[in-house]
Parts: sequence; C-alpha cells; structure tokens
Amino acid sequence: MIKATIGILMPGDMGHGCGKAFINNNFKVISCLDGRSTRTKKLAQSSGIEDVKTIENVIQSADIILSILPPESALQQSKIVNAIILKTQKNITYVDCNAVSPKTAKSINEAISSKFCNFIDAGIIGLNPIVEKGNTRLYVSGPDTSPVKILNGNGFIVKDLGKEIGKASAMKIIYASATKGTFALHAAVLTAAHKLDLSSDYFEELKYSKPDTLAAMERMVPRIPLDAARWEGEMHEIANTFLDIGVTPKFHLGSADMMSLANKTPIAKETRETVNVNRTLIEALDMYVEALDK
Repeated sequence: MIKATIGILMPGDMGHGCGKAFINNNFKVISCLDGRSTRTKKLAQSSGIEDVKTIENVIQSADIILSILPPESALQQSKIVNAIILKTQKNITYVDCNAVSPKTAKSINEAISSKFCNFIDAGIIGLNPIVEKGNTRLYVSGPDTSPVKILNGNGFIVKDLGKEIGKASAMKIIYASATKGTFALHAAVLTAAHKLDLSSDYFEELKYSKPDTLAAMERMVPRIPLDAARWEGEMHEIANTFLDIGVTPKFHLGSADMMSLANKTPIAKETRETVNVNRTLIEALDMYVEALDK
C-alpha cells in the first residue's frame, strides 16, 4: 500500500538514492526529467522513479516535494515552484534539502511561502540512503515539520531542530564546512607538495607521523573532481554563512578555489559510474598541477 507520493527535484547522485530508498519503503516517487541529462534519466530509471515530465505534473501529483539541487539553483527553483502552486492552488509541503546558508534558506522561504504551501528547511547529512543503508540524517526546521516525519525510518533518520527557518541549513553548513573544507585543504596541500616536487618525501613523512591523514587524502583527493562543480557553490554558501556571523569566510573561499581547480581536471568529466578506480593519488595530483596552468 502506497504511503504517500514524493516528488524529487532532481534525482542526481543524492536524489536518485533517496528515491530508491523511499520506493523500497512503499512510497511512490516521481520527478520531471524533460531536459535533464542522459545520466540523470538513467539514475532515475534505475531507481524506479516515475518520470511525469514537467514540474507542473510533479506538483499536481505529489504530497511532498524534496528539492535536492546544486545550491546556486535552489532559490530560482523555489520561485518556479511557487508560481505553479499559486496558479494551481495546490496544497503541498516543500522541503528544501539544499546546502544553502541560513540567509538563503530564509530567502527561499519568502519566495515560496503562500497559503497553499508548507515550507520546511532541511539539510541532508551523509551519503544517499541506499549507500548509508537508511542511516542518512535529514535535519529539519520550520513552523510545521510534521509532514516530512513520515520519512523517518523510511530512508532517512529525521532530526527536528525546531521552528526556526535556517536552523537546519545552518546544521548542514557547519557539518560540510569541516568535511568538505578538509577535503579542499588536503587537495591544496598535496597540489602544492607535488608542484614543489615533494610528494614522495611528504608521503613518507605522513606514513610515519600521520598515517590516518594520508589514508584520508588517498581516499578523497582523487574523487573531489566528481563533485567539485556542485561543491564550489556549497563552499560559497559556507563562506557567506561565516561572514554573516562575523567568522572569517576566507577558509572556505579558498576551498571554493580548490573546487574550481579540481573541476578543471579531466577527472571532472567522469562520473561515479565511470570513474577510474585504479587511478593513483600521484596520477590525480599530476592532473591538479596541470590544471593550475589552465
């Protein structure tokens, strides 16, 4: 028996995994794939997400919409959705799950709030629910978060941070500032070491004094380019959040620069499905250094 219909905008790396997890827990999941990439369409199809073609059709059929987009697209998407809600007068819950600053979350709330829409601020922490086996956390905040709690134990662990719009986004931003910020720092350090012809010596030192750090570098630095285009925008949202509260934004402006550099490497043209898993850290660093001159 179908519990509810969930609309996902859009089913990329995170969204398609969410959709599959919800379907496995007896939800119907829909999306609109007109104009989307071949890869996104394949991810959605492989997850069992139904393509209803247009955003209008998603809004008409869904009980809850989850917005899972690159952060720079979140505000514009909310304006498009709100225009359709006002036209159709459809009562719906809209959950913005994007990695945006609290200020941006409040702007999205203002853009989409109407008497027909219940807005929920949200932040996803962890990998997609299929990879995390149902342990992905969805932090939520807003005046009425009750509709999205139907997903608790059905793909997400839902954690309520109260009624303040922006609180859930702040949690996501703080978490990502450390995790992805560290990825960017590691990439910067290793690119500098490689450019200075110190890679072998530096690796030997790390093996001796910081083996866990070296293992983390080996695991993540070659894979950063796969997500760098999206993470660059996320770093700017983090920097803006820090600036708004009086903390230096410079760490994460630098992180954004490293994401931009990573996105210039040939690895950025690969996907999680096609990435060369046998690529060594040194081979990846050769590409980072070459990208410095682009």
